Amino acid sequence: MSLLEAIIALFVIVDPIGNIPVFLSVTSGIPQEKRQRAYTISVAVAMGILLLFSFTGDVVLHKIFGIQIADLQIAGGILLVIMAIGDLVFGSHRRPKADETLSADEVGCVPLGCPLLAGPGAIVTTLMIWKNPQQGPWAAVIAVGVVLILFRVLMYYVEQINQLVGRLVITAVSKVMLVFLAAIGVRMLMLGLEAYFPAH
Repeated sequence: MSLLEAIIALFVIVDPIGNIPVFLSVTSGIPQEKRQRAYTISVAVAMGILLLFSFTGDVVLHKIFGIQIADLQIAGGILLVIMAIGDLVFGSHRRPKADETLSADEVGCVPLGCPLLAGPGAIVTTLMIWKNPQQGPWAAVIAVGVVLILFRVLMYYVEQINQLVGRLVITAVSKVMLVFLAAIGVRMLMLGLEAYFPAH
Protein backbone atom coordinates (compact mmCIF):
# COMPACT_ATOMS: atom_id res chain seq x y z
CA MET A 1 0.00 0.00 0.00
CA SER A 2 1.10 3.54 -0.70
CA LEU A 3 0.98 6.34 1.86
CA LEU A 4 -2.25 7.62 0.31
CA GLU A 5 -3.81 4.16 0.57
CA ALA A 6 -2.73 3.97 4.21
CA ILE A 7 -4.38 7.32 4.96
CA ILE A 8 -7.58 6.32 3.15
CA ALA A 9 -7.72 2.95 4.94
CA LEU A 10 -7.35 4.54 8.37
CA PHE A 11 -9.85 7.29 7.50
CA VAL A 12 -12.43 4.71 6.44
CA ILE A 13 -11.96 2.73 9.64
CA VAL A 14 -12.09 5.76 11.97
CA ASP A 15 -15.12 6.96 9.93
CA PRO A 16 -15.35 10.54 11.25
CA ILE A 17 -18.21 11.38 8.87
CA GLY A 18 -20.37 8.47 9.90
CA ASN A 19 -19.62 9.12 13.56
CA ILE A 20 -20.94 12.70 13.51
CA PRO A 21 -24.39 11.69 14.88
CA VAL A 22 -22.70 9.55 17.56
CA PHE A 23 -20.35 12.34 18.63
CA LEU A 24 -23.22 14.82 18.80
CA SER A 25 -25.22 12.36 20.88
CA VAL A 26 -22.34 11.64 23.26
CA THR A 27 -21.62 15.35 23.85
CA SER A 28 -25.27 16.39 24.11
CA GLY A 29 -24.98 16.71 27.89
CA ILE A 30 -21.96 19.03 27.66
CA PRO A 31 -22.37 22.81 27.33
CA GLN A 32 -21.85 23.84 23.71
CA GLU A 33 -18.87 26.06 24.51
CA LYS A 34 -17.03 23.06 26.04
CA ARG A 35 -17.73 20.53 23.29
CA GLN A 36 -14.79 21.64 21.16
CA ARG A 37 -12.48 20.97 24.11
CA ALA A 38 -13.86 17.43 24.31
CA TYR A 39 -13.12 16.92 20.60
CA THR A 40 -9.57 18.24 20.99
CA ILE A 41 -8.90 15.93 23.94
CA SER A 42 -10.32 12.98 22.00
CA VAL A 43 -7.82 13.59 19.19
CA ALA A 44 -4.89 13.77 21.64
CA VAL A 45 -5.98 10.59 23.41
CA ALA A 46 -6.54 8.69 20.16
CA MET A 47 -3.16 9.75 18.76
CA GLY A 48 -1.42 8.68 21.95
CA ILE A 49 -3.10 5.26 21.98
CA LEU A 50 -2.50 4.53 18.29
CA LEU A 51 1.16 5.55 18.37
CA LEU A 52 1.77 3.76 21.69
CA PHE A 53 0.48 0.48 20.27
CA SER A 54 2.60 1.01 17.16
CA PHE A 55 5.81 1.68 19.10
CA THR A 56 5.28 -1.24 21.47
CA GLY A 57 3.97 -3.62 18.81
CA ASP A 58 7.06 -5.84 18.71
CA VAL A 59 7.17 -6.27 22.48
CA VAL A 60 3.46 -6.96 22.75
CA LEU A 61 3.32 -9.32 19.78
CA HIS A 62 6.52 -11.32 20.00
CA LYS A 63 7.74 -11.09 23.58
CA ILE A 64 4.43 -11.31 25.42
CA PHE A 65 1.97 -13.12 23.13
CA GLY A 66 4.35 -14.87 20.73
CA ILE A 67 2.28 -14.07 17.64
CA GLN A 68 3.32 -12.99 14.16
CA ILE A 69 2.19 -10.11 11.98
CA ALA A 70 0.33 -12.58 9.75
CA ASP A 71 -1.71 -13.70 12.76
CA LEU A 72 -2.62 -10.11 13.50
CA GLN A 73 -3.55 -9.52 9.86
CA ILE A 74 -5.90 -12.53 9.88
CA ALA A 75 -7.50 -11.55 13.19
CA GLY A 76 -7.70 -7.88 12.21
CA GLY A 77 -9.19 -8.71 8.81
CA ILE A 78 -11.89 -10.88 10.37
CA LEU A 79 -12.60 -8.17 12.94
CA LEU A 80 -13.03 -5.45 10.30
CA VAL A 81 -15.32 -7.63 8.19
CA ILE A 82 -17.47 -8.46 11.23
CA MET A 83 -17.62 -4.78 12.22
CA ALA A 84 -18.67 -3.76 8.70
CA ILE A 85 -21.31 -6.48 8.35
CA GLY A 86 -22.61 -5.80 11.85
CA ASP A 87 -23.05 -2.11 11.11
CA LEU A 88 -24.64 -2.69 7.71
CA VAL A 89 -27.07 -5.35 8.91
CA PHE A 90 -27.77 -4.50 12.54
CA GLY A 91 -26.85 -0.82 12.82
CA SER A 92 -23.99 0.99 14.50
CA HIS A 93 -21.70 -0.99 16.80
CA ARG A 94 -20.57 2.22 18.50
CA ARG A 95 -23.40 3.94 20.33
CA PRO A 96 -22.03 4.81 23.76
CA LYS A 97 -23.85 7.36 25.82
CA ALA A 98 -22.19 9.90 28.03
CA ASP A 99 -23.47 10.62 31.50
CA GLU A 100 -24.57 14.25 31.69
CA THR A 101 -22.46 14.67 34.84
CA LEU A 102 -19.23 13.86 32.99
CA SER A 103 -16.89 16.71 32.15
CA ALA A 104 -15.62 17.58 28.68
CA ASP A 105 -12.22 16.12 29.64
CA GLU A 106 -13.73 12.80 30.73
CA VAL A 107 -15.95 12.46 27.66
CA GLY A 108 -13.03 13.43 25.42
CA CYS A 109 -11.00 10.53 26.83
CA VAL A 110 -13.79 7.93 26.98
CA PRO A 111 -15.74 7.23 24.85
CA LEU A 112 -14.66 9.78 22.21
CA GLY A 113 -10.90 9.16 22.21
CA CYS A 114 -11.26 5.46 22.90
CA PRO A 115 -13.04 3.46 21.61
CA LEU A 116 -14.70 5.75 19.03
CA LEU A 117 -11.50 7.05 17.43
CA ALA A 118 -8.86 4.60 18.64
CA GLY A 119 -10.89 1.43 18.45
CA PRO A 120 -9.65 -2.10 17.71
CA GLY A 121 -9.89 -1.61 13.95
CA ALA A 122 -7.87 1.62 14.02
CA ILE A 123 -5.24 0.08 16.32
CA VAL A 124 -4.79 -2.99 14.10
CA THR A 125 -4.67 -0.90 10.92
CA THR A 126 -2.08 1.52 12.33
CA LEU A 127 0.08 -1.38 13.46
CA MET A 128 -0.22 -3.00 10.02
CA ILE A 129 0.92 0.22 8.34
CA TRP A 130 3.81 0.47 10.80
CA LYS A 131 4.96 -3.08 10.06
CA ASN A 132 4.45 -2.91 6.30
CA PRO A 133 7.92 -2.88 4.64
CA GLN A 134 6.58 -0.66 1.84
CA GLN A 135 5.38 1.94 4.33
CA GLY A 136 6.94 1.76 7.78
CA PRO A 137 6.78 3.84 10.96
CA TRP A 138 6.80 7.25 9.25
CA ALA A 139 3.82 6.30 7.09
CA ALA A 140 1.91 5.21 10.19
CA VAL A 141 2.70 8.46 12.02
CA ILE A 142 1.72 10.55 9.00
CA ALA A 143 -1.49 8.58 8.43
CA VAL A 144 -2.54 8.94 12.07
CA GLY A 145 -1.70 12.64 12.05
CA VAL A 146 -3.53 13.39 8.79
CA VAL A 147 -6.67 11.44 9.71
CA LEU A 148 -6.96 12.92 13.19
CA ILE A 149 -6.27 16.47 11.97
CA LEU A 150 -8.96 16.05 9.30
CA PHE A 151 -11.28 14.75 11.98
CA ARG A 152 -10.55 17.74 14.22
CA VAL A 153 -11.24 20.20 11.40
CA LEU A 154 -14.45 18.34 10.60
CA MET A 155 -15.61 18.47 14.22
CA TYR A 156 -14.89 22.20 14.41
CA TYR A 157 -17.71 22.67 11.91
CA VAL A 158 -19.77 19.68 13.07
CA GLU A 159 -22.88 21.66 14.01
CA GLN A 160 -22.97 23.43 10.65
CA ILE A 161 -22.32 20.18 8.76
CA ASN A 162 -25.09 18.39 10.63
CA GLN A 163 -27.57 21.19 9.89
CA LEU A 164 -26.48 21.54 6.25
CA VAL A 165 -26.53 17.94 5.03
CA GLY A 166 -28.74 16.31 7.64
CA ARG A 167 -28.56 12.96 9.38
CA LEU A 168 -29.86 11.02 6.36
CA VAL A 169 -26.96 12.05 4.10
CA ILE A 170 -24.42 11.41 6.86
CA THR A 171 -25.88 7.94 7.43
CA ALA A 172 -25.80 7.16 3.70
CA VAL A 173 -22.13 8.17 3.43
CA SER A 174 -21.36 6.07 6.50
CA LYS A 175 -22.96 2.98 4.92
CA VAL A 176 -20.88 3.41 1.76
CA MET A 177 -17.75 3.68 3.92
CA LEU A 178 -18.68 0.38 5.55
CA VAL A 179 -18.46 -1.39 2.19
CA PHE A 180 -14.90 -0.12 1.83
CA LEU A 181 -14.19 -1.18 5.41
CA ALA A 182 -15.30 -4.74 4.58
CA ALA A 183 -13.06 -4.74 1.48
CA ILE A 184 -10.08 -3.57 3.53
CA GLY A 185 -10.77 -6.35 6.03
CA VAL A 186 -10.88 -8.98 3.27
CA ARG A 187 -7.60 -7.73 1.82
CA MET A 188 -5.94 -7.77 5.24
CA LEU A 189 -7.22 -11.31 5.83
CA MET A 190 -5.89 -12.53 2.47
CA LEU A 191 -2.45 -11.01 3.14
CA GLY A 192 -2.29 -12.86 6.44
CA LEU A 193 -3.34 -16.16 4.87
CA GLU A 194 -0.68 -15.82 2.16
CA ALA A 195 1.99 -16.10 4.86
CA TYR A 196 0.74 -19.62 5.67
CA PHE A 197 -0.52 -20.63 2.24
CA PRO A 198 1.75 -18.91 -0.30
CA ALA A 199 0.46 -18.76 -3.86
CA HIS A 200 2.40 -20.75 -6.43
